[in-house]
Order: sequence, then C-alpha cells, then structure tokens
Amino acid sequence: MGFGVLAKGPIAVLLPALSLAGFLGLRGRWDEWRTWYPKGLWITAAISLPWFVVCTVVNGWQFLQVFFINQNIERFTTTIHGHPRPFYFFFPVFLLLTFPWTFLMIPTLRRRFGKNEHILLWWAAVPFVFFSLSQSKLPGYILPMAPAIALLFAKELLQPVSRAYKVAVFIEAGTMAFIGVAFGFYGNTLNVDPHVDGMLIAVVTFVIAAILCVMALWLKPVFLAPFNVSAIVALVITATTMVFPRFDRTDTMRPWDLALSAIVPANQTVFMYKPPRWAEYGLQYYRFNRTRGVFSPEDLVQVVANERRVLCISDDKTLQELSHVANVDMEVVHTIGNQSAFWVWETK
Repeated sequence: MGFGVLAKGPIAVLLPALSLAGFLGLRGRWDEWRTWYPKGLWITAAISLPWFVVCTVVNGWQFLQVFFINQNIERFTTTIHGHPRPFYFFFPVFLLLTFPWTFLMIPTLRRRFGKNEHILLWWAAVPFVFFSLSQSKLPGYILPMAPAIALLFAKELLQPVSRAYKVAVFIEAGTMAFIGVAFGFYGNTLNVDPHVDGMLIAVVTFVIAAILCVMALWLKPVFLAPFNVSAIVALVITATTMVFPRFDRTDTMRPWDLALSAIVPANQTVFMYKPPRWAEYGLQYYRFNRTRGVFSPEDLVQVVANERRVLCISDDKTLQELSHVANVDMEVVHTIGNQSAFWVWETK
C-alpha cells in the first residue's frame, strides 16, 4: 500500500478504507477493524511519507498543489485534465477488462458468498462505483478491482457443473462467433481494419466457439481455465508478432518520423490537412510540436500565400479534395500507407 501511495497518492489508502468500511458496515461489526492489522499503516507511512516530505521541502507548496490537489482532488471533481466520460463508461471497460472470463460473473453471482467472498466483492465494487462518480475517467482507473474479480471468478472453476455455468460458457461461445462474423465478414463495413485476414479471424473464432460448446456440454468447469489461458496466450503472441508491427506501420505516425527527416529540416513546421486527432498528436510528439493542422482549403491557401512552399501530409481521400483547390500546385514526395507527404505552393 505504501508504494501505491507513492505512485497514486491518497487514493491508494482511500479505496481499501472504503471497501473495508462497506464490508464492516454490512456485517454491523465495526469493532472488527481491530483484527485487520491497522498497525500495518505505519509501514505505509514509513514508505511514502519520507518521499512526500522531501518533495515538499524541495518544491514547496507547488508540489502539494499539483500532486494532491490538481492530480487527485481536481482530477476527480473536474475535467481539468480532459477525459470527460458518461457515468456508464466503465461498464464496457469492465467487460473488456475481464474478457474472456467475463461470463463467469453469471454463476459467480448466483452462488452463496462467505466472508472472504464478501470482502472480495467490496474490493471489486468500490473502485468501480468510486471512479464512475469521477468527472474524469480513463480505462485504467478500475484496474484495482481486477485481482478481486479474478479471485471471485477462479473459485467458480472449482465448483460442480451448474446450469448457470453452462449458460455462461454458451454466451462466451456466442460472443466468439459474433466476433468472427463481425470482423471476419463485415470489417470493411464497420470501418475496422484488424490487420489480419478476415477469413482467418472467422475460422479461428468459430473453432473456439465450437470447443466452448463441447466444454459446456460435457466437461467440468476446471477445464475452462487452461483453454482460456491458452487462447489468451495465442492471441497475445499473434498480436505481438503479426498485428502490432503492421499497426505500427499503418496506424501510428512513427514511420513518418524517419521519412520526414530526409525531406525537411527538424526545425521546419509540417502541416497536416484535416488530420484525425491521433495522427496530429502523434506527429506533434515525434516532431516536438513542429506540426500544425489545417482544416479547410481556404486555410491552406492562406498558409502557402505566406510561404514559398510548405510540406503537407494528408490521407488519400483529402488529397483528392486538394487536387481541386484553385491557385495552388502540389508535388507528392513520399507515401506511407494511405497517407502522402507533398509540397504545396501558390500559383499565379
């Protein structure tokens, strides 16, 4: 907990405290907190307080204001750091965080909980509810609930076969089949490029769905563990060896960093015509903010009117749009994926 306070501040103490308070309040045994080794908080203080004291001495009030007020209180109560999300934002995040074990929640919530399981339930529920109330939300905020969810679901694998368990596995199988249909046959319609052949996705997911159906009908829950783990390991290996390298070449601006170094000086501003947000921010990162977005033909004409010529990047669709702009001429000098870099200048 002490290292948690160092990394994230008071929230590392607040979340366990709220979980314990909810657990004890539900049981009506407030005096039981004495059995939870409260003296361990001295270890937390011994780890974290020296660092906070030193930082306060060196940086003064600014450290307290930035770390505790700005990064903790204001991040929770305002959208000063951006990331405004609706109240239900963490529901889909939870489903993705726990996939493919998500559906074990069905039999898990149907069994009778003992003391330890009630503790785990509070441990999981408090971060979810707490951060759902936050004005700023990011997917990683609910990671503290992951260990508790894992322990709750893992116990279900040791239970006898039940109707709820079979329903859960059949739903997992149906989800895999749905993924196969959606990304295997309708990826282009959904405007999603998984960087893997659609037919391969369909075949793999249909095979997984068939195996899950067999497991639901004839095998004990314990066999689900090695199957899901094997599937996840295979997915990670496939993603890191096949998908991510392609994604890096086509869906990040990293390749442009090296390409532009051979075209323009490092201190020259590169313009982007109607860039998506990720592309503009990505190029700003690699070129140390020497990037500027242009979002209309009129703005581009105004830019080139003040410069002899400028280097611009756009995707194929917007490049076609620029070909019809009057009083400017272009020369494409480099292409990566569906993006092209081109010189543009004013013509008389």
